[in-house]
Amino acid sequence: MKRLLNRLSSAKRGRGGHAMLEFALGSSVLLAAFGGTFQFGYTFYRYNALQTAVTDGARYASVRPYNSTTTTPKDDFLLAVRNMVVYGSPAGGTTPVTPGLTIDKVTLTPSFTNSAGVVLGVPTFMTVAISGYAIDAIFATTTLTGKPKVTYPYVGIYSPF
Repeated sequence: MKRLLNRLSSAKRGRGGHAMLEFALGSSVLLAAFGGTFQFGYTFYRYNALQTAVTDGARYASVRPYNSTTTTPKDDFLLAVRNMVVYGSPAGGTTPVTPGLTIDKVTLTPSFTNSAGVVLGVPTFMTVAISGYAIDAIFATTTLTGKPKVTYPYVGIYSPF
């Protein structure tokens, strides 16, 4: 009987480090899961802010009077749309809607209707996109090329003069 008690007490003493080992393994898995969740959430948050900014810019481009006689927008039109995306105002600003966003990362592509091979002067759609923007999070960097991208039908006034 004494032998059995000694065996049980020695078996109990040998398990003292198991809790520490289980905690180390379990906490490493939890930290990896929390880190991945933060990475995804932060990237999604930044992308959502960009999506809103691009939507506002495309909406603004679709109602602003188009003042060019060619398929290439004039500089003032392009700058106003880019400022709308980056700063939330066509006049510009000092703080971008997301860190690191600049006007050179915003692209505006007007689409025109072809009629018998002739491009008409009035745009039919305005497409605004962001290219070359990098979202820096803790573990990785995500570079966006052509995303987010929004297209609105042009309903503004054609005033090339």
